[in-house]
Amino acid sequence: MGLPTSDEIRKQEILKTFMDEVKTDTMLILEFSALHREIFVSFPVVHTEFLLPWLFVHAASKDGLLKKRIRELNEVCDDCDFLASSHRPSSYDVFINFRGADTRENFVALLYDALSSAGIHAFIDSEELWEGEEICPSLLRAIRGSKMSIPVFSEHYADSKYCLLELAEIWERHLSDGQTILPVFIDVEPRDVRHQSGSFEGSFKKHKKKCKSGEVQRWKDALKEVGNLKGWPLKGDSSIQEQLTVVKLIVQNSLRELDIAPLDVCRYPVGIDSHVENLISLLNIDSNDVRFVAICGMGGLGKTTIAKAVYNEIYRSFNGNSSFLPNVKEVNNNLVSLQKRLLQDIFKKGHDITSVSSGSNLIKKMLDKAKVLLILDDVDDHEQLDVLAGGLDWFGEGSRIIITTRDLHILNVHENKVYGVIHIYEPEVLNFENSLQLFSWHAFSENEPPESYKKLSHKVVHLAEGLPLTLEVLGSCLIDKDKEEWKDTLRRLKGILEDKVCEKSIKSYEDKVIAKLMISYNKLGDPEKAIFLDVACHFIGRKVEEAISIWDACNLHPRLAIKELCQKHLLKIDDFGILSMHDQLRYMGRRIISIDGSRDPTNRSRLWSPDEILKVLKKDKRFQKLKVLILRNSHDLCDSPNFFAWFPKYLSDEFSQKSLSQQLQVTLQVADIHW
Repeated sequence: MGLPTSDEIRKQEILKTFMDEVKTDTMLILEFSALHREIFVSFPVVHTEFLLPWLFVHAASKDGLLKKRIRELNEVCDDCDFLASSHRPSSYDVFINFRGADTRENFVALLYDALSSAGIHAFIDSEELWEGEEICPSLLRAIRGSKMSIPVFSEHYADSKYCLLELAEIWERHLSDGQTILPVFIDVEPRDVRHQSGSFEGSFKKHKKKCKSGEVQRWKDALKEVGNLKGWPLKGDSSIQEQLTVVKLIVQNSLRELDIAPLDVCRYPVGIDSHVENLISLLNIDSNDVRFVAICGMGGLGKTTIAKAVYNEIYRSFNGNSSFLPNVKEVNNNLVSLQKRLLQDIFKKGHDITSVSSGSNLIKKMLDKAKVLLILDDVDDHEQLDVLAGGLDWFGEGSRIIITTRDLHILNVHENKVYGVIHIYEPEVLNFENSLQLFSWHAFSENEPPESYKKLSHKVVHLAEGLPLTLEVLGSCLIDKDKEEWKDTLRRLKGILEDKVCEKSIKSYEDKVIAKLMISYNKLGDPEKAIFLDVACHFIGRKVEEAISIWDACNLHPRLAIKELCQKHLLKIDDFGILSMHDQLRYMGRRIISIDGSRDPTNRSRLWSPDEILKVLKKDKRFQKLKVLILRNSHDLCDSPNFFAWFPKYLSDEFSQKSLSQQLQVTLQVADIHW
């Protein structure tokens, strides 16, 4: 190593003085030592951009002498050719712009610590670094070198011309280089930021008197534009837990924007943490065994989101040997492409695979000694598992294979093939508290609804029954809607989830929620479809054995069909043998019948609404396709002389009136009418 230059000697002297002046603060010394061990060895050149953010959050920001030493060190670093030194960080991930007196000791400290814990290199601005009317070079470099900025607007933010100078620079950086801006609004309304009203109004009256008009206009333009961006509102008296909730959302978005997390989870990961904890416990990644774990449940439950969150949490433990294969079922006709993608992800180079069998052999050959993390998302056929993860002996010690699927049967089949246990995790729907929070984030961009919308929000959340996809879709549908529009949407939603299948639909709900649930239905065979529709229309709340007696008479082989429906999470049977299903599934089944019948009750295969049954009977029309009809408390209809004329003609031709009447008397005692 050559002799130090005069600049380096001066910096070392300042650093030595700095350390002498803070040595009485044990915590400061320990923390400083942990972050900058090299200082204590030989005091090499250390750029203060790496030091100052930590200092102003954790120590001695009120000590004038320390501030003086920091400024001296900063000036030296700005003036010398040290800027090209390899010790200098090339850039920051995040620049935090805030009014120190308002937020330093609470929200900003929490945010900085959370960003650091997530591996995000954040720069914390501080007014103590300012001198004169211009941004000092180190702050300018920090803003321009950051990939994104987080302005934290607070009540007295606009009092600080330094905050405004920085914000103007941040906005220019956004315009020139596309820097991402994620604003936070603490005890201020975004409209006050945009229009310099409220607590910002008095500050700008003072600035107009003291500052150049061009500069003030530049600040106002920046406030107007940044105030229009979507951000996170927070009350000044928010609890630590409420602040941490917002901090967590900001960190998640920062990871996504910075592409630090390999997988995009979701904007509002409400309720995900508990699932991640449960799965990490089930995965037991410290164990050297090869383990298959499956996340199994109905559509819209968030299985893929949970799998992505787990992947982001543990992928570093596999030294780059990890692969996430999304939407496996969508690529079922080209399994070779999935095999190529798997090997590409792990070995970072392409492989020539000419057939599925050769691909399976290659995967086993190349991975049987490697510790890998493999996630197979949305599997709907056991063949997909056979060719991508055919056995425990395909992978090296410590490997973890995570599968997401709606179908428990697929897992049972594969478990027999791999000669090992597949650990099953079945996530529950969200509880009311988490449901309300997730809905509120999508509808209001806040973690709870405004007081004036609380009752309406509670009603929507109750109808969603904890299904994350439904909450997300309905929340997004209601953004910027007034109360009357909310009430109209609520009426429609309540109508379509109850018996009123002809109720006007909510397009986004149909397109996203029902379309996703239909995927499982479309995979069913005819007997399973028939039984699913029967339950959706008639047998919820009835005993399964009673229904089985009817389905047996119809040659539907119900026990096999019921097992498949339960495995696909389309049907539930409780401990008392009572049939049930999620309200969204019930609506889907009834919607299928309604659409198949072209909205004409006489053309439907199943009728459950008393109003619609009576409507058909009063019009003296014949049921064209009827298979199931609910006639609870309507036994006297059998005595009507025209009763059998209402039913499909083939039934009248096949049975005598007497034999059909006798059959009805028996059937009505069990469960209505079924052909």
